[in-house]
Amino acid sequence: MSLELGAIIAIAMAITSTVSDYLRIPQKLKGWFSLGLIIILHVANELLFNAAGFDWRQTLFQGLTAGLASVGIYSTSKNSWEQWRIFRNGSSNGSSNGNGNAPTASTPPDNIPYV
Repeated sequence: MSLELGAIIAIAMAITSTVSDYLRIPQKLKGWFSLGLIIILHVANELLFNAAGFDWRQTLFQGLTAGLASVGIYSTSKNSWEQWRIFRNGSSNGSSNGNGNAPTASTPPDNIPYV
C-alpha cells in the first residue's frame, strides 16, 4: 500500500499553502518549496512502501518530473527571477521594471522573455 503520485502532489500543495505563512516563504518562491516537498514525500513513500525494489534514480526522476509539471516550469522560474530582482533592488512591491517605472502595456517588464 503506497500513495499514488497524484495524492502526494495534492498533499504537498496543501502543506505548502498551510505552512508557507508560518515559515514566511515569499509568494514567488512557494513553487520551489512545493517542488522540494513533492520530491521528499515521493522518495520517502517509495522507500517506506517499496524498500525491496527501491531505485533512487528512477524515484528521484519521477518526483522531479511530476513536481515540475505540477508547479509549472515556466512560472516557477519566472517568479524566482522576479523575486531575485526584488531582493537585489530592494524594492518592496516588485512592480518596477528595472528603470524605476512601473511596467505598462507598451513597456513590458524586461525580465520576461517574449517569443
